[in-house]
Amino acid sequence: MTFAGTRHAADRWIVLAVLLAITPAAVAQSERPIDEDHWYVVHMQGERCGYMHATVKGVGDEVNTRTHMQLEIARGPTKLEIGMEQAFRETLAGKPLGFKHTMTMGTEPTTTSGTIKGDKVVLITEQFGVKREATYDFDPEVRFAWGQSLLQKKYGFEPGTTYTIKTYEPNMKADGPIVAKIEIHPKESIDVLGKKRKLTRLTMTLQLPTPIPSETWVDDDANPIVTTVNMGIISLKVIETTKKQALGETEAPELFFSTFVQTNRRIAEDAKAVKLRLRATGDHKLPKLPKTGMQSVKRVSDREMVVTLRRIDWEKLRAVGAESESSRKKMRKKMKTYLRASTMCDTNDKRIKRLTKKAVKGCKTPAEKADGLRRFVTKYVNDKSLDVGFATASEVARTREGDCSEHGVLLAALARVAGLPARGVSGIVQIPEDSALSGKGGAFGYHMWTQVYIDKKWVDIDAAMRQTDCDPTHIALALMPLNDEGMLDSAMSLLSVLGQLEIEVLDVEE
Repeated sequence: MTFAGTRHAADRWIVLAVLLAITPAAVAQSERPIDEDHWYVVHMQGERCGYMHATVKGVGDEVNTRTHMQLEIARGPTKLEIGMEQAFRETLAGKPLGFKHTMTMGTEPTTTSGTIKGDKVVLITEQFGVKREATYDFDPEVRFAWGQSLLQKKYGFEPGTTYTIKTYEPNMKADGPIVAKIEIHPKESIDVLGKKRKLTRLTMTLQLPTPIPSETWVDDDANPIVTTVNMGIISLKVIETTKKQALGETEAPELFFSTFVQTNRRIAEDAKAVKLRLRATGDHKLPKLPKTGMQSVKRVSDREMVVTLRRIDWEKLRAVGAESESSRKKMRKKMKTYLRASTMCDTNDKRIKRLTKKAVKGCKTPAEKADGLRRFVTKYVNDKSLDVGFATASEVARTREGDCSEHGVLLAALARVAGLPARGVSGIVQIPEDSALSGKGGAFGYHMWTQVYIDKKWVDIDAAMRQTDCDPTHIALALMPLNDEGMLDSAMSLLSVLGQLEIEVLDVEE
């Protein structure tokens, strides 16, 4: 077994968080909507990794804004291209009318469009020509790019001014707004691509479970010239420039090896239980970690906790017989959140249904189904590739390629079709000993796997690591519902510890 099939699934959330942090400042503010066209070069980790193009146009009694970002990052020797486009329709007064977001991280883009109808937003998500529709409450105080620029004009740029805005990103939080705090600071002299300019500084903090701060320097016409975002291990700078310069050559920053966590000793693959000490580096705090069937957590302080991992008793699980019809109905009602279709786990996909039927053929009990599904997905994803971003289950079912997130998402979707409630888990796992990346004392890498609900508890199974009986090195940092709601909390929990974690092995029961 190699580590080629494992890595963390944070790329999608990094891009979304970055776009949230810089989009409000990415459109020029004008007294009246006119044609504006701005190009930006994007640097990540000090490397020039892509570009952003922002436009604003007055179309009749509407204002249409568009932001397109294209990034390239590296996962070891593999390069991954990530693209995202956001388009908004608003009234001249800044009232939201609709939007369309397209993200490409796999081989097939996913598009989410929304129409604002009173206090509701109707979302339509589409991939492979298949559409899903959902309706959510829409906060009347939400403003898109043009509306946010009008608010900035309203409050002005007097140093010391503070105010809040509400924005909306359905890919991170479909069921509510995201709040940002804005503060105005005095002018500063800063370097802009080799030239000194005196610009007004604005700070914006996204009020997320893990706050994301950004800084923007604007000129006297309130045009954003430089924006920086710092998310711990990820630092990003966006600088206005010419189209030619923005589209120049890129150098993909490495975001794979830099997140590995070295440990003081290696844990045997057949270990029964493990006790670990987790510490946050620097001034960072550890987020609340989930309690699972394998994992219990004792917090020592804001920056330290002891995690105990113990293998699931699969002998006991295999003794659990098939559920009665009445028990199955009760379970489905209780766990409906983890059985329904979503963008990531489209259980209505005909191919997903066919694969599930094949995977569980002859399986009678929940444990047999879980094992059959895990083995099927491990074999079915035959191209263990790092060059896929975060594909949906429908996409993986067609391409048969990907790494840990693709294994995990496909396994969750098949489990739901088979009647097993399922969700994803983001965390870290010990790198296999046969990998050149494991290090002298052992090392952990960011990873994603799956949990299914059997016998009134959540059970870990890992298709990428070929483990139905997961070894006790699977440290869960965040639970992922893999639905269209609730992704924000899990994303922020993962981002808050990337590259900022120390692990000490305290005890191993073999």
